[in-house]
Amino acid sequence: MRRAPLREIVNALAFATRPRALREGDVLMRSRRPSPSAGALHPIELVLVDWRGSQRVMRYDSFSHQLELLTVSDPEALRRFIRAYGDLLPEAQGTALVLIGHASRVAAVYETAASLLWRDAGALTQTLFLTATAFRLAFCPLGILGHEIVRALGLPVDALATGAALMGRSP
Repeated sequence: MRRAPLREIVNALAFATRPRALREGDVLMRSRRPSPSAGALHPIELVLVDWRGSQRVMRYDSFSHQLELLTVSDPEALRRFIRAYGDLLPEAQGTALVLIGHASRVAAVYETAASLLWRDAGALTQTLFLTATAFRLAFCPLGILGHEIVRALGLPVDALATGAALMGRSP
């Protein structure tokens, strides 16, 4: 896999995750999006890691369609993540995606929050795969979750890495 311009990746992420409709006055910010979600909560956010270049870590905000540059509080955890990616895909040059779930958003509505969070992560992964194909990008889900990124960023206790993938161009 080769690197794709960040603009193209962000446009694909927007297509897959941006709200098509918002429930007005809802404190839980429920929305309708291409990917199904329990209770329309969409508790999974996307973190991008430029793991072969500048090692920037960014969060994609699907409501504002913006990238937020994040501060890494544990550089060693980021290095462990980059090593894990490099071990899995030594020749790949794409952008790493980590799906970060927020269990508290689901637990505010459902008793079986963990199960629903994992289902949402799977549905979003499939939507990202189909969207990448439509945008002529390559998408490779990985067998790691990205727990290192949660530690590297010092995210809240309810944050849980629910999947990792690589997005870029086909060779």
